[in-house]
Amino acid sequence: MMTIRFGCCCLVALPVVLSTCQNPLEGVVLKIKDPIQQGVVECRFYDPAGNPLPNVNEIIMAGPDSKQVVTTLNTNRFRINADGNLLVAASPLASLTAQTPFRFTTVVAAENYLTVVQPFSLTGPSRVTRTIRRINLLKPPKTLTAARSFGQATADGTVSGTFDVTTAGQPSSIDQATVSIRSGTRLTDRDDQAVGGKLKMAIIHTNNRESNPTSQVPGSGIMSAVNGKNGKFSLGTLRISSIAGSVTFEVYNDTYQLVKKLSQPVSWSMDINPATINRKTGKAVQAGDSIPLYSYDAVTSRWQEETPGVVVRNSQTGTLSYQAQATDVAAYVAAWSESICDVGPVFKVANSKFSNVDVNYLCKLIDATTGVQVSSFYANVNNNALIRIYNQSRGRTLKLQIYDETDAWGKGTKGGLIAGSAVGTTCDQTPVAINLSSLPVPPVMKLEFNFSCPAGMKLDEASLPAEIRTQYSEPGKEAWRDLITATRTQRKVSSYKLKVGRKYDFRASTDGGASWPLRQNDYLVDKPEWVLKIKMESYCK
Repeated sequence: MMTIRFGCCCLVALPVVLSTCQNPLEGVVLKIKDPIQQGVVECRFYDPAGNPLPNVNEIIMAGPDSKQVVTTLNTNRFRINADGNLLVAASPLASLTAQTPFRFTTVVAAENYLTVVQPFSLTGPSRVTRTIRRINLLKPPKTLTAARSFGQATADGTVSGTFDVTTAGQPSSIDQATVSIRSGTRLTDRDDQAVGGKLKMAIIHTNNRESNPTSQVPGSGIMSAVNGKNGKFSLGTLRISSIAGSVTFEVYNDTYQLVKKLSQPVSWSMDINPATINRKTGKAVQAGDSIPLYSYDAVTSRWQEETPGVVVRNSQTGTLSYQAQATDVAAYVAAWSESICDVGPVFKVANSKFSNVDVNYLCKLIDATTGVQVSSFYANVNNNALIRIYNQSRGRTLKLQIYDETDAWGKGTKGGLIAGSAVGTTCDQTPVAINLSSLPVPPVMKLEFNFSCPAGMKLDEASLPAEIRTQYSEPGKEAWRDLITATRTQRKVSSYKLKVGRKYDFRASTDGGASWPLRQNDYLVDKPEWVLKIKMESYCK
């Protein structure tokens, strides 16, 4: 393991010399050890209610290959960094193939939070990144309530006694949901192995009493490639037009073996808002109404049409509830929906001067019939780039407008609208050209890591750091964005993300992003080149 001191002065300090008169990463001692780069899993945690993530966490690796799960520095000291991210990896000695997938489950627990039980199956060396919510039981999002309970099953997975859980309504909502697993139900995992022993069941209920009722539902209102009931043809992609609510439940034992299959259907119910409009009748829901039901398997990202549930009125309280059955452990969404396009239209950038430009430009999608803006987003505009439009209603005509404004530093030299496309039709994937010949190429920032050796020695490239990742943020914002990644063989890199004359906060990592020990705040970028000169005998031979 080697240590490099980053300093701003052009002075010699044995045994290491790192010099640059404009070094944005100074005053830090960095211990470098090549990180594992294959079979890396990055969990990005967030609290959907905006609460600070807990500082104290219990992190457990479970599952068949859990003993071979390590950090990116090949240790077992797992930790969630200040950004809320956890990086782990398969041991370099592990096999990662489709025939022998590397399987493990990441478990993260904290006081007053639902426990995260996240399974992974690695079949190759590619990095896997997942964004995972952590739900505070005391301070959940407005549309959501959660609860958990405990049960017991015999060694063959048979539930002993009734095993159920009911949410407690928030002060702003009286809605509740219940899942009840009957005694005698046998629980198995995806491999048909029994799940026995001490059990925990977690339930998440979303209501439709807030302004964005699909915000905490899988897909946020989009159900992709929905499979039909009983093996029937696919329903394609659906967009929720009106939702009654959703219930997600999860069951696992004390070794974090997750239940998937149930030997008999599980009954569940949820209170629903009486103002919910039945899209079939156009009236408020009534007792006896049937509401379409869909399930979502988060492990396989699979949507499935289910047997609809029925609205029931409580004879004592007069409240309405939706009652249905679950055939598997999953998320269940009761909603009306419309069929939409997976992709289309598609726009193709033509005559652009851009090549390998790493900033995205502002795009506005316009309804060609009404002239109303449908959406806005940022997209890459390198020459011949394809800008695909997803999840639009069928039969619409749309145009694309591109502006000289980026997601990195705002407006360019021209600013404003640069070009507009011809009309494209939803569901049609035939590329529609948009001419960007008038969009000026922004100035480039060049970064170089310059390693040198004493007289009589030459550089040993194999000993250099495998990679150095850098990120930047507006000063004091802590809104970190990727800048560039340099490797031991590619030490000269370029980026268009920075503007000369502006100040930034910088940070760097040599362990794949698990930690960011190099940092410099409020650094003025005063020229379009940044050279870090490093002289160290350990890099020489």
